Amino acid sequence: PDKLIDMNVWRTFVLQPKLMKNIFLLLCLTVLVHPMFSQEADEVQLNVHYLARFQLFYEDSGKLFEDEKVLDIGKRSSSFYSLWNTRRDEIKDSIRSRGGSYSDVMNALEKSNYPLSKQNYAIYKNYPQKGILTYTDKLYKQFRYKETMETPVWRMEPGDTLIAGYPCKKARTLFREKEWTVWFTLHIPISDGPWKLHGLPGLILKANDVQGYFSFDCIEIKNKKSQKVPLPKGKFIECSRQKLEEMHRLNAKDPHQYLEQFGISRTTACDANGKPIVYKEKHAIFLEK
Repeated sequence: PDKLIDMNVWRTFVLQPKLMKNIFLLLCLTVLVHPMFSQEADEVQLNVHYLARFQLFYEDSGKLFEDEKVLDIGKRSSSFYSLWNTRRDEIKDSIRSRGGSYSDVMNALEKSNYPLSKQNYAIYKNYPQKGILTYTDKLYKQFRYKETMETPVWRMEPGDTLIAGYPCKKARTLFREKEWTVWFTLHIPISDGPWKLHGLPGLILKANDVQGYFSFDCIEIKNKKSQKVPLPKGKFIECSRQKLEEMHRLNAKDPHQYLEQFGISRTTACDANGKPIVYKEKHAIFLEK
């Protein structure tokens, strides 16, 4: 019997090289796939909330909208997104999964504490791999682009302040043709911050562009290790940053023309008096140029 077992083993591994090749490939795939799964399992180490203020169009001088943004920081990656729109989407999904109607969804959203934000973008740093930034946005359809992470060139400025209970230092940078002033804390030695800002020896707790179009102010910091860093989900139209900006410009100029490219026929919108609404051309303000 021992010799029989040995012969069977010999036949399997010597006479069937194709089987050995398949086993070898399977082992290689297991090694390659493992980092992907570990990336998806990245746990939140720190949960940072910012009050974001922003102006949408140059024509709306001084008109600032608000949103509560969240920066979930993991060991290998981070995610920056709108808390309001994320919670609203969760409410919609929960009600629809139970067979709720459109009216049920609208009633629940009206009773929630989460207003509808004017911004729908999310930013994933070091995702899907280190050094890569993934940007998603929703403008009727979901768009996504990837780019190499660019680290701003910072210069230290005199001054100090206290934000969310943390002593902070001041720094400035010219990043993507906008000048930013930020405050960061060395007491949280994490090189991250709101939006695409990062690269300092501490967490950025406050940031604003010098023109006053955009600002991020930390309002809360939590230690959370029971949740995962959110990842992009759903179907996306892959594009470039420049193409996404074109979509925003077209939507601002003529929403009907923008929707027509997705098969939504043009309709005549009317005001309370029954007169057709004429859209004035507007020019979107972007966080970067």
